[in-house]
Amino acid sequence: MSIIRRYWRIIFPIFFMAIIWYFSARNGEMSDVDSNKYANALGFSNEFTRKLAHFVLYGALGYSASSFIKGLHPLTFPKHTHIFYPIILAVIWGALDEVHQLTVAGRNGSATDVVIDAFAGLAGVLAYVVIFCFYRIYKAKKAAAMGTIADQLTPAEIEIQEIYKQNQ
Repeated sequence: MSIIRRYWRIIFPIFFMAIIWYFSARNGEMSDVDSNKYANALGFSNEFTRKLAHFVLYGALGYSASSFIKGLHPLTFPKHTHIFYPIILAVIWGALDEVHQLTVAGRNGSATDVVIDAFAGLAGVLAYVVIFCFYRIYKAKKAAAMGTIADQLTPAEIEIQEIYKQNQ
């Protein structure tokens, strides 16, 4: 696998981290105007809209970080690190975000937001794992249907292929 193909996914976690930082750097008045605009459009309260924004952005961060780490060479990052590291990243970035908000006029930090960020990162990682598992099942079924040579598949894909053949 080429270096570009392995590392291009770093763009997405950095993108979401930059968006999170941008929104937390806006002063309290500008942030309230934005929140109220989206709250009115969605029909939610301002507080719920803010928490939803946290959940969506940190979920996207968890998903994209998991995708990036999974795409790296398995010798660089051992098994299942694509699950744990993105959650840790979401917690650390959430805590830094809340500390950063303490320095912005009209804003305050919240431990509740860090907890929401952690659960959102977990939800993003779980979404990635589920989608990746479905992709692997699809790939194995397609390989079984096409009669792909077993040495081109991973052991998990071979197992899925055998189960698929038995159930036909």
